[in-house]
Amino acid sequence: MKKTPLLDGIDWPADLRRCKASDLGPIALELRQFLIDTVASTGGHLAANLGTVELTLALHYVFDTPRDRIVWDVGHQAYAHKILSGRRAAMATLRQHGASPASPNATRANTTPSAPGTPAPRSAPLQAWPLPRPSRAGTTATWP
Repeated sequence: MKKTPLLDGIDWPADLRRCKASDLGPIALELRQFLIDTVASTGGHLAANLGTVELTLALHYVFDTPRDRIVWDVGHQAYAHKILSGRRAAMATLRQHGASPASPNATRANTTPSAPGTPAPRSAPLQAWPLPRPSRAGTTATWP
């Protein structure tokens, strides 16, 4: 695996929010390289995850996750989310017997409110995405 010095300092979404906006592009490159290296050795869904790297970084950077909830519609888009939410080490055992499943699940992490494709309970109202917190609203990033 290639070195990922910026990504190595991020274990939780709060760590990402402490980064400068100018670091988001290089973090995206490192996250993409980590995904490629991991999936090359374990198997898994690569294309869908590469396509959501910037989206995942932006969501965790702007919103106050896990307080603000993110619901992934399919698990094979959520590898970057798992890496940024305390489950990076588990990626080494991706798709192996007895290991943590690739899909996100609310019972495995406090940052994933529901399993993909799982409808909300009937008593739960549908909610729109929350607005960004004022302290982050003016933040912009340029992606490579």
